[in-house]
Amino acid sequence: MKYNLLEELTDISAFPGEESKIHELIKREISGYAEEIKSLKTGSMFAIKLGTPGKCSIMLDAHIDEVGAIVSGITDEGFLRMQSNFIDPKILPGSIVEIHGKQEIKGIIGIKPFHLTHEEDLKKAFPIKELFIDCGLNKKEIEEIVSVGDSVTFYPSFSKINELVSNKALDDRIGVYVIIEIFKRLKKISPIMNVVGHFASQEEFTTFGAITSTYVLKPDCAVAIDVTHGFSPNVSKQEGFELGKGPAVFIGPSTDRVINRKIIDTSQKYGIPLQKEVGILSGTDATYIQTVEKGVPVGVVSIPIRYMHTPHEVADPQDIEKTINLLSLFIQEIDGSFLEALYGEH
Repeated sequence: MKYNLLEELTDISAFPGEESKIHELIKREISGYAEEIKSLKTGSMFAIKLGTPGKCSIMLDAHIDEVGAIVSGITDEGFLRMQSNFIDPKILPGSIVEIHGKQEIKGIIGIKPFHLTHEEDLKKAFPIKELFIDCGLNKKEIEEIVSVGDSVTFYPSFSKINELVSNKALDDRIGVYVIIEIFKRLKKISPIMNVVGHFASQEEFTTFGAITSTYVLKPDCAVAIDVTHGFSPNVSKQEGFELGKGPAVFIGPSTDRVINRKIIDTSQKYGIPLQKEVGILSGTDATYIQTVEKGVPVGVVSIPIRYMHTPHEVADPQDIEKTINLLSLFIQEIDGSFLEALYGEH
């Protein structure tokens, strides 16, 4: 596990619409392993490794944006108000955040103290409109740096928790990490399909990046690599997946049977643990990739994380490594019979 790279990837802040901040890091890591690397005006970027004969392509998709908020107002005292549709307000008080104004500035999300709160209000979750960001500046000072509309993201705090890792933006920078490492594994291998690494913008907002890039790249099939809920107290084993037991393949009417079968067969052939997530729509870019033009057969492989959309998402590095192993081998296992089955059904 390359902890330094994972820390770099998860430390960078990239609110939806501001994803270009992470492009140079991805280019640095994937250069030398791809024949083409390109950033798009949408904020997405892609890398292509040519296959032999390379007449068709498989797209590996992970999103590079992260959850956050937008500054919606500045009080007369210099506190910032905010809006967000991404995050549960209950987890915000006490969080350290970064405001992306004319310069980066730290702040703390504040709330009325417990001692001054009426008893009946203690039973309620404060709505986000009642929270505020304290940057330690007065109104004049803060207005020189921050404007209404500036983005707010959780402040990075990468750490190892025994065998686990934690930071903001593991959703979905661990997917980005997986694609980078797959490209490195494939350096001396010539798969029969072109492999497209797609790093999507705005998944947390509109899935705009995945939709527009699929029109541009026109893959013949795709696998979205994202996160899913990890098992913890108050999250049942029907709702979440165990950390350390490998990634989860999404099985349902919105994912392709041939792709799923190949992923499962690969996991069994090489003894890679694989969990199964059952549902209708996966809640990932895959839901929208499959609807572009004539339709794109798509699969989903997700890494379990705890505390999704919080400042301290938690993952098991073993699951990340198992995902890299599984999908690298999956690509190498693709042969003529797979393509015949895939296109025969579609």
